[in-house]
Amino acid sequence: MSWRDEYQPGSFRGAGFRTQRQETFGGRRIVTHEYPGRNDPTTEDLGARAKTYTLECHVLGNDYFADRDALQDALEGEGPGQMIHPWLGAMMLVVLDFTFTESTAEGGIAYFTVTFGEAGLAVDTPQAIDGRAQALSVADAIDAEAPGGFAGDFSIAGLPGFVETAADDIVNGAVAVTQFVAGVGGGVGPALRAFDATLRFLPDSLANLLRMPISLGQAIHNMVLAVSALQRTPRRKAAIFLEMIDYGEDLKPVLPITPARIRQRDNQDALIHLFRVLCASALVRAVADISFTSYDEAVAVRDRISDRFDILALAAADDGQDARADAFDRLRRAMVRDVTQRGGSLARIYDYRILSTQPALVIANRLYGHQNSDQQADDIAMRNNIPHPGFIPGGASITVLSETGGSDG
Repeated sequence: MSWRDEYQPGSFRGAGFRTQRQETFGGRRIVTHEYPGRNDPTTEDLGARAKTYTLECHVLGNDYFADRDALQDALEGEGPGQMIHPWLGAMMLVVLDFTFTESTAEGGIAYFTVTFGEAGLAVDTPQAIDGRAQALSVADAIDAEAPGGFAGDFSIAGLPGFVETAADDIVNGAVAVTQFVAGVGGGVGPALRAFDATLRFLPDSLANLLRMPISLGQAIHNMVLAVSALQRTPRRKAAIFLEMIDYGEDLKPVLPITPARIRQRDNQDALIHLFRVLCASALVRAVADISFTSYDEAVAVRDRISDRFDILALAAADDGQDARADAFDRLRRAMVRDVTQRGGSLARIYDYRILSTQPALVIANRLYGHQNSDQQADDIAMRNNIPHPGFIPGGASITVLSETGGSDG
């Protein structure tokens, strides 16, 4: 087939034109590096250069104004458009620039010179992930799922009394642990009254709740929420839930020797998992509210909680409870992402040896300059438990923050 057979009328966005000549520009993106003392350069190939196409075309006729205006409108349209290239066929191009000329010497014709570029593929701009918001979202999802999942795994219907008694003991044990651990943190006002009311509600209503598993799951969730509301600081919340999450480790395993014992074992596992996973989601929320003072603190908290969640996930997986393992894994990943993102820009801790006795303010000035030196001196004294900030003895080694880094919320 000859070139004349393959040649086709040109158009852009449906506006037609006739073509006299075209040029295609391409190549490679080559960077040349020249070094002192060397005669030979080196080159670096960064990939193909974007192709450009320059067409010399025209529209003609006694009433060519309409065709001229249509082509001009097409060339001024926003974004890429379909080009029927007379020699290269259909392609998506963008208009880089164009000119057109007319003259009375050549009436009835308008000449266009147009430079097109490859449209390429749209590249999504990476969006920054809000790790804290994502952690809170995962914790909310776990809380929403937990009571329903528990209800599907728990039952005392039609079973001997010892199955109900065993479940009763586990719930009361969780209440006792919650009361002991969370009560140490104190609390006042409505939060304390809500906490006390929740702790009274569960034992008083337990006979009915054991027969309504989803209500029991929601009541245990409310107890965990009351604990969170009672604590005054995120760090205190995190410490409380790290203790509560271990509930059940000292419970004796139930031997599955009869159908009733199998149900007793499954109920025990379901209750322990419910309590632990709700404490885990509350722990993720508490960590999301901590304003870490240094990178080192953030990493220490992150790794400790991540290790604990890993242990719980592995134990669930070993028992064949993949959904329970996945819940702990989701919480772990969300918490790690949150703390890593917020802690990454914080100052690092390092050791600083003092050669001679001097005030904390002098050390702060030397390390950080005059700006915020009073605040930095207070941080040095507090971080190192120094009783007399005006006299830090020579020869002592103290921990200080690096100059870079900022606070996080």
